[in-house]
Amino acid sequence: MSVQALESALVARLKDKLQTPGHVLHVYTAGEYAQTEERSQLTPAAAVIYNGYTPGDEVGQGVQQAVTFEFLVVLITRSGVDFAQGGGAADDVSPIFDALLPAVIGWRPPIQGQGFPSPFRLSAAPGSAVSEQGFAYWPAAFTIRRTYRGTP
Repeated sequence: MSVQALESALVARLKDKLQTPGHVLHVYTAGEYAQTEERSQLTPAAAVIYNGYTPGDEVGQGVQQAVTFEFLVVLITRSGVDFAQGGGAADDVSPIFDALLPAVIGWRPPIQGQGFPSPFRLSAAPGSAVSEQGFAYWPAAFTIRRTYRGTP
């Protein structure tokens, strides 16, 4: 199971649950987002970014081990209201955030091969930020856990 497969499944899920109903104009993959200049990004939008992994419990002297993967979904808004502090952008992000949480929490990606024993869970995320250009960034973190079995 690759990180790319997880990212692709999460992007597809967000396109279905956020973009199709009109909550966001675009859902960026990490690669797309890295190549997009701030002033030309679409808003409101969501960007899916792999944020690393944490090794978990191991069984059988390391033959089997759990791994928790973390993804950030960064919601991106822009508003001319209260430009310096991002106040208008905060109003804009609320319905998107309310749609994001039930779209991801508890969801298991339909990926071929070995499945994931746990669904996505909400995790602690960094705080929001507002750029000089008035774009506001609202990260939400989600984790998913899988157990790998090595071949001794």
